[in-house]
Amino acid sequence: MSTTADSARIDDLVAPQPASRWWAVVDGAMNWAGDRLNPILVKETRQALKSKQFTITFGLLLICGWVWSIVGVAWVGPNIWYTANGPTMFIGYYIILAFPLMVIVPFSAFRSIAGEQEDRTYELMSITALGPRQIVRGKLGSAVLQMLIYLSAISPCLAFTYMLRGIDFPTILFVLFYVVLGSLALSVVGLLLGTLTAEKHWQVVLSVLLIAGLLYANGCAIGLGIAMITEGRSVFTEPVFWQVNAAVVTAYVSYFVLLFYAAAAQLTFESDNRSTRLRATMLVQHALFTGWMAWVWISPLEGEPAMLIIYMIFIGLHWWAMGTFLTGESPELSPRVKRALPQSFLGRVFLTWFNPGPGTGYMLSIGSLSAVLVTVLIAVAAANAFDSPNLSEWEPSQSVQLLAFGLLGLSYVAAYLGIGLLMIRFLRKFTYVGVLMSVLIQILLVLMGVLVPLVIQGVSFSMRNSGYTLMQISNPVWTLIEMGEGRNLPADAPVLLLIVGAVALIVFLLNLSAVAREVRRVRIAKPRRVAEEDAQLEAIKHPPQPVRTSPWD
Repeated sequence: MSTTADSARIDDLVAPQPASRWWAVVDGAMNWAGDRLNPILVKETRQALKSKQFTITFGLLLICGWVWSIVGVAWVGPNIWYTANGPTMFIGYYIILAFPLMVIVPFSAFRSIAGEQEDRTYELMSITALGPRQIVRGKLGSAVLQMLIYLSAISPCLAFTYMLRGIDFPTILFVLFYVVLGSLALSVVGLLLGTLTAEKHWQVVLSVLLIAGLLYANGCAIGLGIAMITEGRSVFTEPVFWQVNAAVVTAYVSYFVLLFYAAAAQLTFESDNRSTRLRATMLVQHALFTGWMAWVWISPLEGEPAMLIIYMIFIGLHWWAMGTFLTGESPELSPRVKRALPQSFLGRVFLTWFNPGPGTGYMLSIGSLSAVLVTVLIAVAAANAFDSPNLSEWEPSQSVQLLAFGLLGLSYVAAYLGIGLLMIRFLRKFTYVGVLMSVLIQILLVLMGVLVPLVIQGVSFSMRNSGYTLMQISNPVWTLIEMGEGRNLPADAPVLLLIVGAVALIVFLLNLSAVAREVRRVRIAKPRRVAEEDAQLEAIKHPPQPVRTSPWD
């Protein structure tokens, strides 16, 4: 009898208690999650949390928060019980938090991938099963974890400011939301810059430029944060405030995706398709911006014509900037890319412009700007049809001015991108010209077009004070300003449109043969070895399932 009681007592001791069973489940779940986490995230997080940089930054963050708590309370004095001192204390904590989030974390992301390039250790990662986007996601995830740690360290202090009155909880969340978004954006910019070159001297130059940019961004973030805190809850009740923020977040997400894909494209191998995702993202940005501007045109401004000029300016700058990168792509397609080209008639008509190549990129930019001009004409026609109060006050000459402004802007973009593309094609006969060199060529072309006539007119005593003249026809900035404000209609507008349009047309025709060669490319068949390997990989990912052939199976 005693033996039975002893064995029962031993079984009770050996049997897992409810708490231990719960911890066993948690431990199993954590092991499962750890096995499936991005290995780059795990590696980068371990390196970052063990580094001296993180230790020093985290220690300084705690010390500065502790010092400001003591100094701020002592500075306020006994009035802290009676006055609203929350905003003052929050600004101090926000300044302390903004520096690691806006400077340290993005620069750490830059160094994490620049170090891989300098030490030639990226090649070891590239031969693993991890793709370029997984590598970028892992390094970006490490930056997010560092941000969370810094936020968790300062969050008790932020809760303390809420208790001091004068600042509400939505304002605190709103400020933190935007500083986190800013840190994420700067981190992905740092990752992109880290992938641009493996040369150590260029990495040093990029480091200096990035630090200067991060410090400037940190100052802007502090200024915007203070403005949000001082405005308080009053702006939260205005619908326009939320509509503007929705537009800002939309633009942020689209450009974040663009920078993410650009960083991944820099890490992928040479024969892969680096361009299609980026071009699709650019077109989505075009559509989003058009949608928001259409909403502004229809709802708050009720057909204000000046908004159409603003729309054409921003969308024109967008496609000129994107075109500087697209025209720098290699004109040669690898067999891997050719095996994925569209082959149907509709696919070749609509999807060919998403294929890599400088010619298709040039056509995508010009075609998108042409669609902008058509959109503006449709908007004016719709406003006239619905008797817009703002548009009804316009004279016919102002409608002509709007059309002339759009045509002139399109001609300038087509001319400068086309001339740059011709120069790039010529230089590639003698040396390698990459995307960065292409961007530099396009920027120098515009700078020469702006500065040369300004210098000539500035050194001439007879023309110095004459204002705008046709000598400035190569200056798109001054010319478009004059056209937008209507100061040179109808005298100079026909001449400007004729000359600039003729140059754009000639440049377009000179590039047309190279564009046609890119458009005529067709899909090639897979080699037998590649088809067999793809079939094996597909069978591993999706193994065949047994098919039930009778009710007895």
